Amino acid sequence: MLEVIATNIQDVIDANQYGADRIELCANMNEDGLTPSIGLIEEASKLSRIPIHVMVRTHNRGFVYNALDQQEMLSDINYIKQTNAAGIVIGMLTYEGVVDEYFLKKVIDRAEGLNITFHRAFDSARIQFEALQTLMKYEEVQTILTSGGEGQASENLPLLIEMNKFAKEQNKVIMPGRGINENNASQFLDAFEYIHVGAGVRLDGTFKTGMSQRLVHSFFKPEG
Repeated sequence: MLEVIATNIQDVIDANQYGADRIELCANMNEDGLTPSIGLIEEASKLSRIPIHVMVRTHNRGFVYNALDQQEMLSDINYIKQTNAAGIVIGMLTYEGVVDEYFLKKVIDRAEGLNITFHRAFDSARIQFEALQTLMKYEEVQTILTSGGEGQASENLPLLIEMNKFAKEQNKVIMPGRGINENNASQFLDAFEYIHVGAGVRLDGTFKTGMSQRLVHSFFKPEG
């Protein structure tokens, strides 16, 4: 399965036309992704034939959220549930760098009926396997988006493969993301069922341009 990042309606149209399997909808990719506007969520989820998973992240100051942040994010989830979106993408840590289970439980309760992906907050945890073991306790969290810690996913491939084997035992999915492109996609296709791509399907490798049909297709039939 290929999940691509969409930041506007044209991205959503392209992702549907070019053969992607799922969309992560977000805004402000120069800030590693924030919650998109209500209008974009509503229109994108109406338009898309493939599942839309919406980023829920209220600020770019890391992944620790105070009570006001949490209330805002829970309110966003309330709204997302009223649209045709299929899931949310979210992640939360404590100041100690462990998964914030108190807030996670609130999110799980509020997001009933939506798929949940724990995003790359996972890579900022103090120990990735510790975070993975914590998330194993929550069957509602189906997918973990990760580059395997700091750096690009391709730099952490052995660790990602190890985590994926462990996650599969608990019916969880490790979805590699960050720095995956047509040149290194083949490293991931044999080892993972899910791949997350952002700039790697863009015309010039940045979010300033739109998607390329050739680049999207390269993840299904990589050259070489």
